[in-house]
Amino acid sequence: MLFSETEIALIASAKRKVQMAQKVWLAVTALVVLGTGLTISGLWVNEFAIYMAFGLVVFAVALPQFGQGPKYEELVSLLEKKSQG
Repeated sequence: MLFSETEIALIASAKRKVQMAQKVWLAVTALVVLGTGLTISGLWVNEFAIYMAFGLVVFAVALPQFGQGPKYEELVSLLEKKSQG
């Protein structure tokens, strides 16, 4: 498949966005594991921690749609257009 300059820029932007999302996901996962360990060990007793952990998981899952860069739908439409023509 041959891509134009704007399409290559779109793909590069998506790649940077995915790399950033992976780094944040790793940090969120570490925070959830740390919080779970502290809660189980009894060092951190806070009922609000459950809500914070749930919020972190939702944030990590939705992260690729936040911020600058192309959305998933834009990339899918680009690939559909290239595969048809």
